[in-house]
Amino acid sequence: MQSRLRLLLCVAAISLGGAVIGIDTGIIATVIAQESFNDFMFPPGTANASSLLGAIVAMSSTGSAIGSLICGLTLEKLGRKWTIMISTLFTIVGALLQTAANGVAMMIVGRLVCGIALGILSPSISVYISELARPQERARFIGVFGLIMALGFCVANWIGYACSFAKTSHVWRLELAMQFPIAVVLLVLSIFLPESPRWLAQKGRLEEFEAVIRRIYESESEEFIVGLQLEVQSQLAIEAAERTNSTLGHALIELFSNKFIKRTALAIAVMQVGILSGSLAIQNYQSLMYEALGFSGREVLLISGCYGFMGVIGQVINLAGVSDRWPRVRTMWVGCIVLAAMLSILAALSKEYGSGQNIAGARAGVAFIFIYSALYAVFFNSTLYTVAAEIFPQHLRGYGTGVAALCQGVSGIWMGQVTPYAFDAISWKYYFVFVGSLLALGAVYALFLVETNNVSLEEIAGKFGDAVVSTEKIDQMTEMKV
Repeated sequence: MQSRLRLLLCVAAISLGGAVIGIDTGIIATVIAQESFNDFMFPPGTANASSLLGAIVAMSSTGSAIGSLICGLTLEKLGRKWTIMISTLFTIVGALLQTAANGVAMMIVGRLVCGIALGILSPSISVYISELARPQERARFIGVFGLIMALGFCVANWIGYACSFAKTSHVWRLELAMQFPIAVVLLVLSIFLPESPRWLAQKGRLEEFEAVIRRIYESESEEFIVGLQLEVQSQLAIEAAERTNSTLGHALIELFSNKFIKRTALAIAVMQVGILSGSLAIQNYQSLMYEALGFSGREVLLISGCYGFMGVIGQVINLAGVSDRWPRVRTMWVGCIVLAAMLSILAALSKEYGSGQNIAGARAGVAFIFIYSALYAVFFNSTLYTVAAEIFPQHLRGYGTGVAALCQGVSGIWMGQVTPYAFDAISWKYYFVFVGSLLALGAVYALFLVETNNVSLEEIAGKFGDAVVSTEKIDQMTEMKV
């Protein structure tokens, strides 16, 4: 129980990064809904105000794409723990720039810095947790990260609602300053976290590797601890024998080689659901959706707060009944179909009741936006991070997850830019872009995604045809050593 509690505390501390991500990404939706922010950034006569607003929102995705590209290098060279610490430090710097922004330019720079930091932090957390967890609880532990991220997003929305009652014209600065507290706590707690044992083994730091294994799994039997050590070291030896170089350039070439291209493509496809499902567009521009249904003013901020709470409920359902219980493949393709159905209904409601004349119809539209938020959390909020992290071998896990997150960030850039114009131009019809994307992604997952539920990270390689050390051999080696 003591070692399990220690592991849970480690996961909880790492997962605070989810709150940092949730608050940093969620706060912008309430900030841009504040009249004082728009008056300050876009005074009367400002040309291209919509373009500038789109740039402010999309710049976080631009930074995230850059950060994701850097992520693999930092995870490989610095380790999981130091990557978390450095990226958290830069979220604080970015939040400071946003809070002190004297205009659009400084705001964009702050969003860019935060985006880079989050682009590093987000995939790093899933990699870190996946390398600490047992196979049968890997998705559940990454689900804790998803839950705390949903809580962070929910808190960001309620911060916006609370700040709407403030009388000062600088209330939006107070909102942005709320990014600091959790980031500071995470930075301090990270000092006390253990490094990933698998990364230590990969780097040949075997004494530290064994010490961390014994510290994390102290209450487990000697047979379990020795067996885990032998499995990790044996699989790393097999992987090392099959490659001749470990540089960044070679790793990127490997990811797109015949041997690993399927895994890379699947990781990219899995992460794309975070954008092409409409989640990011709804998250950042939900105020436009509520206005399209006839709501305005403080009503919009109140509804936004409730929207965030639905994500928390969905993630709790995920932890209680989906994570590590449902097969990953089924979770992904069923989720796509369910969300496509929700968005189709939402499009119909927006078409019929978008004028705001029928309050019951408008409320039904809001209800389906809420249901969408909860269902997205049930199926995808943590599952996509779990799958993307676990399908790569040890020496490519950081790089591969980073590339998948990079492609997600690139999609987020154009989505953030296009969405305001799309809602203006085609209104409710825009939802069908996401419906089509979800149906296409669902087909990809059902046909090509490889099942990895309740399989150790070392055994997953065998699912893709790689050489792996047999379970029987590990058992024999363990018996001899014990």
